[in-house]
Amino acid sequence: MKKKLKISEYFIQLILVVLGVFLGILASEWNAAKNLENNQKEVLKNIKTEIESNLEIVKSAQQNRTKFNKSLDSLYPLLTEDILKENLFDRNFYERFPNWRGIGDGQVSNAMFEMAKFSNMLSSMDIDIVSQLSKTYAVQDALNKTRDTFLKKFFDFDSDAKYADALRLMWSIRQELGSYENKLVNEYSKTLEMLR
Repeated sequence: MKKKLKISEYFIQLILVVLGVFLGILASEWNAAKNLENNQKEVLKNIKTEIESNLEIVKSAQQNRTKFNKSLDSLYPLLTEDILKENLFDRNFYERFPNWRGIGDGQVSNAMFEMAKFSNMLSSMDIDIVSQLSKTYAVQDALNKTRDTFLKKFFDFDSDAKYADALRLMWSIRQELGSYENKLVNEYSKTLEMLR
């Protein structure tokens, strides 16, 4: 009888130990899930802030480009064949291109999105949000690359460059960057809507 009692005590102790370990693992997993959820919220908050900042940069570039486009449009009726054949740098650049404020205010940032990718946070997030973020940042990357390409072309102008060459480049900048900026503003808006 004493032996049965000891076995029962050991059995109860074993069950308590197993139950304690199980509850400890459960609490640890719950805590890890809560930490992951908090980290995801923080990452999405930072991405939202980054996108809002990028949106302001792109909108500012669009406003500057709109002013420049109006100036460019007003120049075309005044251009003669002789003026188009002139060397670009024979006159002041800002006389030739009034309201030119450059290609943009710099590249738009992707630091928060890259951090989320490399920390593997995106893999556990909602697939619709991740898909929209990926699409938005792909358009943003295309804008940055296009901008860099135009900057390179712009700095490739030498003393032999003609005014007509610069006008063609300005027209391309107007079309391509403007198109990417419009598309990016739409993607930013969709993404911000999802993140709210």
